[in-house]
Amino acid sequence: MPSPKKKNKFAHFVPPKIEKSLAYYKRRPAAYWKRQGENMAINLFKYVYETVPAYRQFIRKQGFKGRISTIKDFHKLPLLSKDAYLRSHDYLDLFPNRDVSVATTISATSGSTGEPFFFPRDEDHDRQYEHASEIFLINQFELDKKRTLGIVGFGLGIWIGGIFTYKNFNKIAQKGYDFTLVPVGTNKELYLQSFKKFAPFYDQVILMGYPPFIKDILDSGKEAGIHWSKHNLRILTAAEGYSEEFRNYIVKKSGLKNPLNDIINIYGTVEQGTIAHETSLSNLIRKIANENPKVFLSIFPHATNIPTIGQYYPQSIFFEEVGKKVVATNYGSSIPLIRYEFADLGGVITYDEMMRKLKKSGISIEKEILKYKIFDQILKLPFVYVYARSDLGMVFRGANIYPEEIRSIIDSYPLNRYLTGKATMMKRENKKMDRILEIHVELKKGIRWNPKLKKQITESIILGLRTHNSEYAYLYSTEPSKVIPLIIGWPYQHSKYFNSQGKQRWVKK
Repeated sequence: MPSPKKKNKFAHFVPPKIEKSLAYYKRRPAAYWKRQGENMAINLFKYVYETVPAYRQFIRKQGFKGRISTIKDFHKLPLLSKDAYLRSHDYLDLFPNRDVSVATTISATSGSTGEPFFFPRDEDHDRQYEHASEIFLINQFELDKKRTLGIVGFGLGIWIGGIFTYKNFNKIAQKGYDFTLVPVGTNKELYLQSFKKFAPFYDQVILMGYPPFIKDILDSGKEAGIHWSKHNLRILTAAEGYSEEFRNYIVKKSGLKNPLNDIINIYGTVEQGTIAHETSLSNLIRKIANENPKVFLSIFPHATNIPTIGQYYPQSIFFEEVGKKVVATNYGSSIPLIRYEFADLGGVITYDEMMRKLKKSGISIEKEILKYKIFDQILKLPFVYVYARSDLGMVFRGANIYPEEIRSIIDSYPLNRYLTGKATMMKRENKKMDRILEIHVELKKGIRWNPKLKKQITESIILGLRTHNSEYAYLYSTEPSKVIPLIIGWPYQHSKYFNSQGKQRWVKK
């Protein structure tokens, strides 16, 4: 008989029963969660320093010699990154005790910014997502009250999304919930067929997938003979953020009953798993900030577009805001990471601080919570937000332009009547050696490219960038002809720039 899998000595996350957890998240004060996060970070550092050869070598090279006993000491530790840490050491040296065999699943990055990197995980790491999922499935999707069908539309390969979701949701289903999963992947026809076949047997259906894929599914419903509004839908997305215009389009198309509860976007990475997710409260705050410039500026002072904002669980991850970037510490895969620097631009806000910012901006959040009937869903957890990826932005004639800015424009009415919402940005040089910003957009099925549509999209993008991107606005005021983007429309699902089987490549460098 095979021996049981070895367990890591660091008990990085042991969740209590779900009922107790929900009570904690709804009642414990912000100070409690602050202590939880800081204690976890310090204890994880001590474990990693003792057991991970690469980390010990890395911080010694950085000149670190002191001991860590307080969070102030912790903040002095050097930041880690994929290139400076993960790719710069012997692979086995990244694991506690150089042991990769404790893993039960291996996932890899997509390789969009370089060669794929592999991240093994064991069951303790999966349990973090299982716990977070069970929380939002009960708290927002009423899994404990309704017969639920979940159609998994994330990629089913070595990428974390599909397998990670199916594996952990299946564990949740085995706890006694009436929860059935259909692991379809990104096959649109099979996804729609599965919905038609099984949706009538359930009280509700959770549509899961990458945001552009879910939009494509909803757009194709009528042609497939599906009337979405006749069903009780919930939507779960991941892998990328999206504008409020995109969200409103999805809500209208799907006929969601309570948009604040019924749609959740997950913030996760293959390095550290699911690290935050949208909640009813974070969705409400995002909605208010999108409609109120004063609130937007107070909460997101450096953002160029409406961020993805979620709440997180400090006992399993510790977030910091360092130089407008999000930095995280956790044991989300078999490679523990201390002060890991993402390419994500964003920030961290405690629950109490968020309440103060809203009040100072003239918002009575209690009245808004009652108005939208989400009082029972409120979790008193801290917030993390991201508004762009620094490695996916494009510097065009000195202006930083991010995919999120373009997406918020093409997701808006009336452009969303003609475009799927997918786009690819790239730069090239013309015969005069002038830099040209090209934006390739995908047309909806049945829409033909024509000069009038090209002009409309071009003008909308210029107006949107001038309004929300100060760097671009300055360039336009000095040399407008030099910064007019070249818009190129492509037929629906054209393979050159648009990926119908997974994540969209928003920037081509």
